[in-house]
Amino acid sequence: MSDYETAVQIVDSYMTAMSSADYAAVVDLYADNATLEDPVGSGVKSGKAAISEFYHGIGEAGLRCTRSGPVRYANQELVFPFVCEMPSPDGTLKIEIIDHFVLDDDNKVAAMRAFWGPDNTSVV
Repeated sequence: MSDYETAVQIVDSYMTAMSSADYAAVVDLYADNATLEDPVGSGVKSGKAAISEFYHGIGEAGLRCTRSGPVRYANQELVFPFVCEMPSPDGTLKIEIIDHFVLDDDNKVAAMRAFWGPDNTSVV
């Protein structure tokens, strides 16, 4: 069973691993039979192999992810806002995202949904 401190630790580990392109560490946060939908509406990826393929597909684009607000946690579920920035030919691509994680009893991410779209993306 998780608690607020554990939820914050999971999120901060996710931010650190994403920002250092340590996708093996990101995937290790997930349960073996987890699901991922990023962004919501794009289709669900199921299982660690599909989740690993998704994250490794991001590549090493100089991604920097920073939590932009507090983690909200209740009953094994959490949401948190964050910003991902990466270099692009036109400047820095900035995506403002809210992720929703459902944790299992081992404090692994059993389900992840990322809420963002074109209106949350800009070049700065």
